[in-house]
Amino acid sequence: MATVESALRGTYGRVWLEGEEIGILKNINLKVIPNYEDVIVGFTVDRQAVSIQYTGDLTFEAINSISSELCKKYLKNTNLRFTIECNLSDPCAMGEEETYTINGVTFDEFPLANWQKGALIEKTFNFRASDVVIVDLIN
Repeated sequence: MATVESALRGTYGRVWLEGEEIGILKNINLKVIPNYEDVIVGFTVDRQAVSIQYTGDLTFEAINSISSELCKKYLKNTNLRFTIECNLSDPCAMGEEETYTINGVTFDEFPLANWQKGALIEKTFNFRASDVVIVDLIN
């Protein structure tokens, strides 16, 4: 039976990029988007999946200059791919964790400077990926 105590919270999420924890996670969204083609069957139109696309975005409070470092790496090799690992280890999950490895990551842009007086520095990366591995799930 679901109770308020069993509700999962994103407070305990962590993210690594190329094996390095990149900051204080604010949010990560990872989606699978199916691509369809219409198929005419008799007099009706149905659809059939022809591919999938992995997309997402990642926002964190900066603790270093990782976005500038990533941009420098990218400029040396514009076909560079990255790996993101994300993990949710909520105490309500009774020791279980939800973990994904996101492979073949390309970023839509590299946020370099995003400063505001009196505010924490946040960086947001929109990305696409070629593969996602579900490592652990919370049951």
